Amino acid sequence: MNEITTLKERRKAGWILASISSMLSLSVIYWYVTNPKKFVENGLGLGNSLELHLNLPMWFFTAFIVIGYICYTMSAIPLVKSNLFTFSWLKLIGIWAAIVSGIVEEVVFRHLLMEYVLSIGFSNLSQVTISGIAFGIAHGTWVLLRGEMKIALPAILSTTILGCLLAMLYIYTGRSTFAPIVAHILINMVIEPWLMLAAISGKWQLNKKRW
Repeated sequence: MNEITTLKERRKAGWILASISSMLSLSVIYWYVTNPKKFVENGLGLGNSLELHLNLPMWFFTAFIVIGYICYTMSAIPLVKSNLFTFSWLKLIGIWAAIVSGIVEEVVFRHLLMEYVLSIGFSNLSQVTISGIAFGIAHGTWVLLRGEMKIALPAILSTTILGCLLAMLYIYTGRSTFAPIVAHILINMVIEPWLMLAAISGKWQLNKKRW
């Protein structure tokens, strides 16, 4: 990692991830403090029966999403693959970011958004599509800001597909956020902070000449 990215780039990625994680952590704390029961049962999806949580097809679907997206990310962004077993202070921040972003994003893009879309009469297919597109756009914006269209479009497309799969998992599990949160956290734990570092440094490919 030291030969690929500079200390300045790693510090910048760390500060950005820490800032985002701090804000997301405050959101989680606020949701819990204002209504602990609702947050645990609906937000975290822990209000469902034990039978649902022991549903093997659900966990196979979850594993398929996690493994599939991680493999795609490692293939598309070699920086992630090259640092897969790297542990550092930056990785600790990445783990923190993975946990809080996994919770907040699934509550927002799956629970809140999809329940609202359901309440105004949209079908399951429409809910999945809207949730996926919103998720994709939100995750592609930071790449668009760099003006790297060749990276932004695949990022939006891949995260839209991921968002749709997580939305399908949400519906399959009886509209519980538990499995989507687990999937989201596991994915982020592997690919962060390296994905953010790639975005900050602009070093998406290991063979870039400007390296």
